[in-house]
Amino acid sequence: MKFRNQHTEASHGLNLVPLIDVLLILLIFFIVNLAMAKFETELNISVPAADSGKQNNRTVGELVVNIRKDGTRVLNSNVVSDADLKYKFDEIAKFDRKQAIILRADTRTEYGDMFRVLDLCHQAGLYHVSFATRESDAAPPP
Repeated sequence: MKFRNQHTEASHGLNLVPLIDVLLILLIFFIVNLAMAKFETELNISVPAADSGKQNNRTVGELVVNIRKDGTRVLNSNVVSDADLKYKFDEIAKFDRKQAIILRADTRTEYGDMFRVLDLCHQAGLYHVSFATRESDAAPPP
C-alpha cells in the first residue's frame, strides 16, 4: 500500500497567516502609541518667548493646562471651570503629588488668570508646576 506524503505536498506555498498576524500586531502597536503620545497643545495659544526657553522632550502623563488670552482654561480639549480644575487636581493629588503640570498661557493672558490656576495647584498640594515657553527668535541685547 502506497501512502502519500502530505507534508511535502502542502509545503509548496508560503504560509501568509503568521505574516499577517505579525503585521496586524505591529499596526495595532503603532496606533496605540500614536494615540498615547498625543500631547495637549492648542494652536491658538502663543506662549511667551524666553532666552533660556527650549523645546523639552515631553513625556506621557504630563498634565497640560492651557490658559487662553481671555482667561478661559482648557484641559484635555475641554473648557473647565475653577471647580472642575480643583476637583481634577484633588483627584491627581490623591495618587501622585509629584504629577507634572505644565501651564501654557498666551502672551496676552492676565497674571490673575495664571495665578488662579497656580493657587488651585497649591490648594491640592501639587508643586511640580512649570510654565511653557518657546525659544527666543531675536538675539539677546548686548
